[in-house]
Amino acid sequence: MVSEITEHHAKTLIALMEQTSNWKLHPEKQPAFRSSDDAQKYVETHNEPLCIEIPVVGADKTLSVKVTSSGEDMVFTHISFEEPVETRVHSSHFKLISSSVADMLNAKLPDGQKVSSF
Repeated sequence: MVSEITEHHAKTLIALMEQTSNWKLHPEKQPAFRSSDDAQKYVETHNEPLCIEIPVVGADKTLSVKVTSSGEDMVFTHISFEEPVETRVHSSHFKLISSSVADMLNAKLPDGQKVSSF
């Protein structure tokens, strides 16, 4: 099982997350980064997975997606559903991350629920 994220993938993710106020990036089992500078400093010394907290629209609930690396792919995994779900995005296609992750989660949510847009 993949258990780390490369610095290159982490920095790509941090740059992408700067474009959203809804989705929050954080280290595993820790609070969200306060700034992209804090995130950059963290990934320079840690290669462990990062997580994205994504709110569900109209609900007081968030979903957590773990982000790791596998070769050139960024792997996004949500394990709280009955069956874990995963999607992979090649690092050269980082613009597809938000839609790929949202589609992955929305497909598993009950009818009428969806995650917050990026």
